[in-house]
Amino acid sequence: MLAVSTAEVVVSLTVATILFLFWLASLVLVVLDDISLGGKVGWFILLTVLAPISVPVYLFLRHRRHAQHSLTALDT
Repeated sequence: MLAVSTAEVVVSLTVATILFLFWLASLVLVVLDDISLGGKVGWFILLTVLAPISVPVYLFLRHRRHAQHSLTALDT
């Protein structure tokens, strides 16, 4: 029999909830992002199938793309 303490259950549920919220926010950001329809479909599939890998990659690339966009907007 496996003995699991209450603290372990609380920590596990908290981590799972935070990861779920990141995943859900990523899906919403894909829908609202200003990329092509094909890009949205591709990212949506990747976020659904390979969530542990694609969520941080998408968020990083989105942040980098928006940072570059804001820098080019300042140059003009």
